[in-house]
Amino acid sequence: MRWLSLLFCLYCGMIAAQTVEPEVLRALQQAQAAQNKGEHTRGLQLLEALSPEQGSFAETLVLRNKAYLAWQAGQTQKAAGYLDKALQGGQLSAEEKQEDSLNLGKLYLQLKQPVQALGALKGQPQTSEVLQLSIQAWQMQGRYDKALPLAERYLAGQQKISFEWLSFMVAAHANLKQYDKAAQWQRRILKREPDTYSHWKQLAGLQQAAGNAPAAFATLRMAYSKKLRMEAQDLQQMLALATAAGQPWQGARLLQQLMDDGKLPNDKKQQETLAQLYWQARERGKAIELYQQLAERDNKAEHWLILAQLAMQQQNWTLSGQALDSAQRAGASRKQVQSWRDWLESSKEAENIAREGMAAR
Repeated sequence: MRWLSLLFCLYCGMIAAQTVEPEVLRALQQAQAAQNKGEHTRGLQLLEALSPEQGSFAETLVLRNKAYLAWQAGQTQKAAGYLDKALQGGQLSAEEKQEDSLNLGKLYLQLKQPVQALGALKGQPQTSEVLQLSIQAWQMQGRYDKALPLAERYLAGQQKISFEWLSFMVAAHANLKQYDKAAQWQRRILKREPDTYSHWKQLAGLQQAAGNAPAAFATLRMAYSKKLRMEAQDLQQMLALATAAGQPWQGARLLQQLMDDGKLPNDKKQQETLAQLYWQARERGKAIELYQQLAERDNKAEHWLILAQLAMQQQNWTLSGQALDSAQRAGASRKQVQSWRDWLESSKEAENIAREGMAAR
């Protein structure tokens, strides 16, 4: 706090044109001596014992010094109160008002009173320091719509943007649901630290939030191709994005590779996911193979019914009928099985009619 000692050093010059009682001068000198020894609370007590004339220059002088001593003593609330009273006294020069208003804004931010801080900063020249304080005040209120334009103005005057500011810009745009812009700032973070997986993950999340699942999937695929450390849940997220991106065939091949490499367990859950991905990719031959393995191993009605449906789509009527029989034995409801049998029979009949039509030609 460079202004603390400066304030005490300069008060003699200020007094030249003003009348200050001798006891006030002595107390100020004693307070300065205490401050020089690091006894800030003692210096504050000396000034708090004074009772200068209300509305006088001496009162403003004492208030200012009490404010800065209280601040240095860690009594922030008291410091803000004294400084606010000094500003209201009408005895300060324009330069002093500007300095004290700026410091009052800082005090209010320390007290987590952002509305009061913005009031104190009002009318200040828009320097880098004032912009940062104003941004902080708006951010504390969750008003990123107000903080963001100020941040853009602040960053425009910076030769190099720190990692913290890049992170702020990502968060601010994301808070305002401006996910595309947030992703642009996130790419700048990624450019600085391309080997940190969390940056790739955040970029993918922003792209997904912006409705661009293909870009999000591509981002995680790129991170995977760079051999960055990814946990099992990260790999699962990548597979989910493949489906969301309308690329289940990519997801199926990726999952098979992950299981082959031992990065995901080759268990029932993953095998079922793999079968679903092949089904979604309309690679029915592979899907039939996998669902048949699942059904024969676990004997779940659900798997038999899916196998029956896939076999019907491949016009494999025999396998479809067998799967429906197995589904009923595995516990599928008679009504559900009969519905699929009716569909099977109608499909077979449609094929026969089509075949007869072709023969008649």
